[in-house]
Amino acid sequence: MALAPPRPEQRLRWLDLIPVLVFTVLGILLIFLLLVVLARSNRALVRANSETIALSATLVVYLAFGAGLVVALRRLRAPLHFLGLHWPTLPELGLTLVLIVPWYIGVALVSAISSVLLNGGRLVPGNTQQLFLQHPHGLGILVLALLVTAVAAPLCEEVFFRGMLFRLLRARGPLWAAVLVSALAFGLAHASPAVSLALLPVFTFMGIVLAATYAWTGSLTSSVLLHALNNAVGTVAVYSVLSR
Repeated sequence: MALAPPRPEQRLRWLDLIPVLVFTVLGILLIFLLLVVLARSNRALVRANSETIALSATLVVYLAFGAGLVVALRRLRAPLHFLGLHWPTLPELGLTLVLIVPWYIGVALVSAISSVLLNGGRLVPGNTQQLFLQHPHGLGILVLALLVTAVAAPLCEEVFFRGMLFRLLRARGPLWAAVLVSALAFGLAHASPAVSLALLPVFTFMGIVLAATYAWTGSLTSSVLLHALNNAVGTVAVYSVLSR
C-alpha cells in the first residue's frame, strides 16, 4: 500500500486578509444603513438610547470582523493551534500581570512625548471615552462596553494584526520589520483623526509590545490577555469618571 503524500506545511497567504477586510467593510456599511433608517423612523428613540445603540453597533461590526476571520482561516486544519490561541494558563495569566506594569509605564512615556511633539503639550486623549456618548448609567452599559472592548476587540484584533499580518510579514522579512510594520498598521487603525493624531505613536507602541509578546511566547493568548486587560482597565476607569 503506497504511503500518502505528506501534507504541505500550513501557511497564511496575503489573499487570506481579503475576506476579513470585505466582511468588516460590509458590516460597517450595513450598520450605517440600519442606523440611518432607525434615525429617520424614530429619532427620539435613537437620542434616548444613543449609547446602547452605538455600543451594539460596534459589537455587530466586530462580529462581522470575526466572521471574516473565520472565513479567512477555514482552510487551515487547526487554526486555533496554528495561531497559538487557547484557554489561558496560569503562567500566561501571571505573565500578563507582570507585563501590565511596564506596559503602562511605556504608554505614559510615549503619551508624554507625543503630547509635546504632536499635541501642543496638551494631554493626549484616549479612544475609550468615545464609547460613552451620554452620561453612562447602569451596569448594563458597562457590561456591554466591556463585551466590546475587553472581549470582541482583543480577540478579533489580535487574530488579525498579530496572528495574521505579523506572521505574514515575519515569513517574508526580519523580525524587527514584522513587529514595526504590524504595529504601525495597528496604530493607524486606532488613531482616529477625530480624537487626535497624537494617538498614533501611543497605539503603535502598544502594537510593538503586543507583537513582541506574541513573537516571544508563541502564544496569541498572551497578547489577547494583555490587550484585554488594558482595555478593561481603561473602560472601567472612564465609566467610573463619567458616571459620577
